[in-house]
Amino acid sequence: MSTVTTQRKGLRLTQALFSRTFVWFWLGQTISTLGDGAFTMALAVAVYQLTGSSLAMGFFLMAKMIPELLFTLLGGVAADRLPRRLLLLCAESGRALTVLAIAALAWLHQLQVWHLFVLAVLFGLCHSIFNPAYRAITPDLVEKDHLSSANALTELSSQCGDFLGPLLGAGLIALANGSASASFAFDGLTFVISVCSLLVLRSLPRSVQKPATTSANGLRGMFLDMRDGFRTILNSTWLRWSLIAATFGLVAYAGAMSVALPRLVFAVYKSGPWLLAAISTSAAIGGIVGAIFVGQVRLRHRGTIAFLAYVLSGFALFAFSLPIAQNILVFVVLPAAFGVGFGMNTMGMIWANLLYELVPNEKLGRVVSIDHLGSLCMLPVGYVLAGWLSDQFGPTLVFLLGGLMMVVLNSLPLLLRSIREIE
Repeated sequence: MSTVTTQRKGLRLTQALFSRTFVWFWLGQTISTLGDGAFTMALAVAVYQLTGSSLAMGFFLMAKMIPELLFTLLGGVAADRLPRRLLLLCAESGRALTVLAIAALAWLHQLQVWHLFVLAVLFGLCHSIFNPAYRAITPDLVEKDHLSSANALTELSSQCGDFLGPLLGAGLIALANGSASASFAFDGLTFVISVCSLLVLRSLPRSVQKPATTSANGLRGMFLDMRDGFRTILNSTWLRWSLIAATFGLVAYAGAMSVALPRLVFAVYKSGPWLLAAISTSAAIGGIVGAIFVGQVRLRHRGTIAFLAYVLSGFALFAFSLPIAQNILVFVVLPAAFGVGFGMNTMGMIWANLLYELVPNEKLGRVVSIDHLGSLCMLPVGYVLAGWLSDQFGPTLVFLLGGLMMVVLNSLPLLLRSIREIE
């Protein structure tokens, strides 16, 4: 009896793999995340080669965020009203066609900055459809008792993509003599594979049937659905405060790691794409460890642990702003990147697990879209501000201010007893 119990404990992370439907979905998304990591590296290199400015990267990310902000609530309503698999198919197909077109332009040496901004807008539109459906489809694929396992495996595949994707992207850029075309093409291919895996799901049974919606039709029904989602969040102390902290905390994190990091590596550290890839990889390894930590260990006081994890990320960001001698550079920035990844993904895993526990399946799409909207509403301004600060005062200031903001803002919820009592 004790042997069986031990085996079950050891298999806690992999229980969702007993669902064949989830396996197909998970494999397709795992491959797609490899392309996402390569795309991030290709984009950073392409923007820097074309402009040499962090501000341009900030404007690009803002162009991607704006359509997400405008349409993510509609995407959430759609995820609760329409087949979630169909929405994912549309989003993945759109992204595949877009990034393959960019790859062709880069290969032909015709790529211009405005092409990347068109890419940003289209990616933002697709992501506003993809994200709510992606988060909400998991209960349709696995049994309720296996949701924690499915969430852990999903986060692990995402972090593995962040770990290996930048390395693949950097390698493909090197093989293409500095051109980002091969990395863009690889990303497009992974989207095609993801589409194929979603097509396979049609022939497989669902383990959970989604309840039929009883909402009114038309615009009035859509607004009623959105209002219901807002009420669900406002009635939950955890969802409400995690949204507030994420709204401003993500500005600090993304401004530093997405906008200022390339300039920090190239202009301050006097290094090349290999260090940029190594930092991204180290952050991904930290995220993998965070996913295993939350997925395997039965945590108590999850609310406290979640916000302390964000505080840890803030201190790790601050480390990038310190004056570092060249001979010890990698021994400082790589552990710091690990801390950033571990803290961010620990919070993200706890948030996702509590989301499935607190929100009914038929409302998941709306709640996810509202949380996503709240988390990202300040990011466009944050991207541009981080780019401007990086160009005018140097990227180290962005990491200094970002680290301080993460520490202060995520310490405040710890003062609330209702947060500390979340088990």
